Amino acid sequence: MEIRHEGGAPHRTKADLLAVPVLNGGERGAEIIELDAATDGKLLREAKRRTTDLSKPSSIFVYQTHGELPVDQVALIGVGGNGRTAPSREAWRRFAGHAIQVARRTRARSLALSVASVPARERRGTALAQAIGAVAEGALLAAHPVRSYKTSRPANDLATCAVVGAPGSRAATDAIARARALADATCFARDLINEPASVVTPAHLAQVAQRLRRELGLGVRILAPRDLQRLGMGAILAVGRGSRNEPRLIEVVYKPPEGSRTARRGPIALVGKGITFDSGGLSLKPAANMEIQKRDMAGGAAVLGAMQAIAHLCPGIEVRGYVPSAENMPGGEAYRPGDVVTTHSGKTVEVVNTDAEGRLVLADALAWAASGAGSAKPRWIVDVATLTGAVTIALGRTVAGVMGNDRTLVSHLIESGGEAGEPIWELPLVDEYVPLMESLVADFRNTGDGSAGSIMGGLFLREFVDGIPWAHLDIAAVAYVDKAQAYVPRGAVGWGVRTLVDFVERIAKR
Repeated sequence: MEIRHEGGAPHRTKADLLAVPVLNGGERGAEIIELDAATDGKLLREAKRRTTDLSKPSSIFVYQTHGELPVDQVALIGVGGNGRTAPSREAWRRFAGHAIQVARRTRARSLALSVASVPARERRGTALAQAIGAVAEGALLAAHPVRSYKTSRPANDLATCAVVGAPGSRAATDAIARARALADATCFARDLINEPASVVTPAHLAQVAQRLRRELGLGVRILAPRDLQRLGMGAILAVGRGSRNEPRLIEVVYKPPEGSRTARRGPIALVGKGITFDSGGLSLKPAANMEIQKRDMAGGAAVLGAMQAIAHLCPGIEVRGYVPSAENMPGGEAYRPGDVVTTHSGKTVEVVNTDAEGRLVLADALAWAASGAGSAKPRWIVDVATLTGAVTIALGRTVAGVMGNDRTLVSHLIESGGEAGEPIWELPLVDEYVPLMESLVADFRNTGDGSAGSIMGGLFLREFVDGIPWAHLDIAAVAYVDKAQAYVPRGAVGWGVRTLVDFVERIAKR
């Protein structure tokens, strides 16, 4: 879908569908008054007859103009708020997402999204550019079709989308360009997660990384099984041993433009769990819903997506992405409960449950990232993983969990998640729980006693970062949705791409 910014008043816009946000009391806003006047009062009269509260979030009223306006239809979409300040970025994204849904239902080929409701006192600052960017982002995220193997596919009629109601400016152009980069990267991650595990294997993820190298100039190194053996990465090798699809450790590096003032402050390392299918290994998962275990590489997809966006946005700081990738299968060579594996750090782990494999592959990748991977050590490490089902019990299906050893880093991630519309809540790293991982024969066991599962996962990972400021994002609850949301279709969310990019930009600007 083509998206652009156009100046001009909403009531003069030409399109099949014009979407207008309604804040609390927003029906008295100038743009709605102008639209209502152009219809001789029929717009609001009909809306109030059919809708009890126009400003209620997600309320939608569609009006057929019958030639009274240059547009064929007007959609009034509630966004809540107080009517005095601009809606939040997330409210703008959801507004655009609902507008895309209306456009699909009505078979509109052209859509106009109005941002004229940004209060006049905020239109000279960053609020207007932020609104334009968030609307564009939400529209692009909502418009991206889910890849399908169906033989019959619904037509995607929407061809163009214009953001209207604000004068043109360099800030508006930049905001839409950034929105395009973020949306493309998020949808890139979604597509990877939604693909069958027969397609997305560790070798396939390595090929995807090589494509990023060719297209964007990123540095890429692929560690194959012989390299993992040489480097002592026994955990990744153990997890992948039961599958004919051999494991990989994928490294993607972005170097900032020469002369960037923050380039010398040490790189950021992003580590994403890349289990392309998780059967549970010999600790086999139940058959019900096992098909969704293709999503267990959502953290790795988020890191690859973030690296794609970072290459387009060019922040002034080095970023290194690491994706430890394996397929956890119960083959004849599979690792067993009771086995002891030696990680890249030299620490040994007794395997108690082969279904706690994510923390094992991350242990090798975190130790490799913390060592500098043959270069300078990172200043910050962030890992993102569908690590535990326990996080869903703790936080539900809307909020990701974060744990870390550095207060500033955790705070930055929470703030970035808020900006990206990906809420995050901190869970504690409780040192008193560490003895629950004690092993008779190794340095640790890979699980505790079954309690505080998410925290135990975080405590385990902390052992492999060598004291470097680190945070762990557990996204098991938020990486996939069973029901479509405003700008997220059913299936993979691409969660974390936009949070990681905002975090990197935040650090680069400090």
